[in-house]
Amino acid sequence: MFYRYPNWAHYLLNHYWHIRNIRKIDATQRRKRYRLIAMEKKRLLEAGVDAETIRLLCRHLVNLRNSQAETRFWNEHHKKLQKSLF
Repeated sequence: MFYRYPNWAHYLLNHYWHIRNIRKIDATQRRKRYRLIAMEKKRLLEAGVDAETIRLLCRHLVNLRNSQAETRFWNEHHKKLQKSLF
């Protein structure tokens, strides 16, 4: 099933895509991306995005084949959306 990622997740998606596709020997680029991810997480937390949702999204983006991480993220995300509607 295909879900659309939240709008606030754009930069995290981009950084994790680069991490997954960086060669193993290029440690400097990998460290740079992880620093950028840390800054983006901090920015999102200050903007009011739920910390657990960010954590679950990052866990899912590290390994897209991990179906349990994907399911947990989407369940948490939809739960937050339903609470905000009421």
